[in-house]
Amino acid sequence: MKRGSDAARLRSGWVLSPRADAWMFTGSLAVGLLITLAFAGAGALHAEVPPWLFVLLVAGVDVAHVYATAFRVYLDPARFQRHSTLYLAVPVLALAAGQVLHSHDPLTFWRALAYLAVYHFVRQQWGWVAYTRRRAGEGRADLYLDKAVTYAATVAPLVWWHASQPREIAWFMEGDFLALPRAVGVAALLTSALLHAAFALQQVRHARSGRGVNWAKVQVVATTSIGWTAAIVVLDSDVAFTALNVLGHGVPYLAVVWRIEVAAARPSDAASARLFRPGLRSVALFLGALAVCGYSEEWLWHQFVWQEHLEAFPGPFAGDGPSGSLASFLVPLLAVPQATHYVLDGWLWRVARNPDLAPLFE
Repeated sequence: MKRGSDAARLRSGWVLSPRADAWMFTGSLAVGLLITLAFAGAGALHAEVPPWLFVLLVAGVDVAHVYATAFRVYLDPARFQRHSTLYLAVPVLALAAGQVLHSHDPLTFWRALAYLAVYHFVRQQWGWVAYTRRRAGEGRADLYLDKAVTYAATVAPLVWWHASQPREIAWFMEGDFLALPRAVGVAALLTSALLHAAFALQQVRHARSGRGVNWAKVQVVATTSIGWTAAIVVLDSDVAFTALNVLGHGVPYLAVVWRIEVAAARPSDAASARLFRPGLRSVALFLGALAVCGYSEEWLWHQFVWQEHLEAFPGPFAGDGPSGSLASFLVPLLAVPQATHYVLDGWLWRVARNPDLAPLFE
């Protein structure tokens, strides 16, 4: 085959489209950076996340997007019936495991949930890259380098987080991450820098050879690296981490769920049918329903457990919070939607296990 021939060139690798991908990845990063800069300019970058921003980002995006999994599975009878045992077992087992862990030690419970969340967040970024590779028809070319640099963009900042404690930021609560020697964190960042350099040089080689560059893949890797490094390594700010992490994770997820579910054929009597119709009205209904779910869950957490941001989550139950056996029941119960989302998404987004996804990512 002749070098640089049309047959060797990549197809378009966009997850949805050039414009949609730009909004999902670069757009969410830009908004997160603008929020961070605004707080830095006001001298509040290292203050607590204010209630209005917490409601907007944590309840309205982060927790809300968790319920997109419920909408995809539990409100679609056809999809639910295909794997009903799995979909029923996961929340039940999550509750049981959570109660055992919390009864043993609350910190053990939060640590286990934090690492499950980290796994989910990291894997999602590789999932986007894998989809761009599939769309571009890359096969196994550059597979190991692409995988290494994507994981480096997320894991290296996380290792630095573990190796530079104490820190201002926490995933769920202070102490939920283990501590590592500082040298391990430095080595992780250096390794990540080398992998990013190798990835950049490989794109230059592809451009010069006529093969072309998968800009969709480059965008995902670049925005992931910038967002995670800025929030965790450079700034160590709860505001920055909330803005960059939540938007970078939640916005692409919601956009792709919407597009996939609108394209999926479903009976008109399915409970989710009204949510997934083309048009702005259905978009507003979809996002509004998720926001209500997210706010409602956070209201329960803040009324019964955290006792924080009560001006944003007012109610009659504020007090000292549960303890003992009541806490070991209530806390894992409230965490079931998150744990279910983390586990089921490892299943729902695998093309090999869900043939209905394949036509959307060819």
